[in-house]
Amino acid sequence: MKTDKNIIWLASYPKSGNTWFRTILAYLYKKDSFDINQLDISPIYSSRTFIENETGVDSTDLTPEESDELRISIFDKVYGEYPSFFKIHDAMINLPDGRPLIPVHQTHCALYFVRNPLDVAVSFANHSSKTIEKTIENMGRDQFSLAASTKKYNNQFRQKLLSWSGHVESWTRQTLFPVRVLRYEDMLAQPEKIFLDTIINYLKLPFSETEVIEAVNACSFENLKKLEMEKGFKEKPPGCSAFFRKGVSGDFVNHLSDSQIMDVKQAHAKIMKEYNYL
Repeated sequence: MKTDKNIIWLASYPKSGNTWFRTILAYLYKKDSFDINQLDISPIYSSRTFIENETGVDSTDLTPEESDELRISIFDKVYGEYPSFFKIHDAMINLPDGRPLIPVHQTHCALYFVRNPLDVAVSFANHSSKTIEKTIENMGRDQFSLAASTKKYNNQFRQKLLSWSGHVESWTRQTLFPVRVLRYEDMLAQPEKIFLDTIINYLKLPFSETEVIEAVNACSFENLKKLEMEKGFKEKPPGCSAFFRKGVSGDFVNHLSDSQIMDVKQAHAKIMKEYNYL
């Protein structure tokens, strides 16, 4: 299928099920050679290596704003092959000149993965090697960014996340292209139903029900944890004990204090109610 609108964004606040879905895509497209450490079917939009390879530009001395310009420039080349999947943690924001951060004229649609922020706080704290208290604070900051330090080289470009609520709204409230929201909790409870409907009915990818079910089973959370233990996982950040840690819903009750739970609920009540987390 050829179309100018060939890009499908896999968007999420960190630790919300994005990479789980990417493993299923990788299995579908590379079944015979599936490798948990080869998820290049859906590169992350903030990957410095990917962007430099595509553009031929050394980004070491670029400002964050110049890096954003460099990122969007690759889409002068990425054209015509449908579909092109990109993982993205950036909020859906505009550049200083008013243009969107991503090329909307080449965007087919986006999947937005959302998860209870109480569970995100626990998982993201582990992922980033920060305290839960600091993670909750960051999730409430309107201008929070990942990879924002200018004191050391990072293999990813800065990504503006905004607050957790702001991130959700930035993707789900925009009207430039269609967005399907996938709740992490629904993916856990009914993986075959959710992934079949998303992959076959919504995205209309060229796979049978049998193929999708096989991919879902092969990429169950337990299997992914096992693969990570056996082979490692190159997307796991330094200091993180495991990328595929538990894959459960409601684990926050074992880690968050009453006051921490209240802080998250007060900061994000509007969006939590919208997605049945309150």
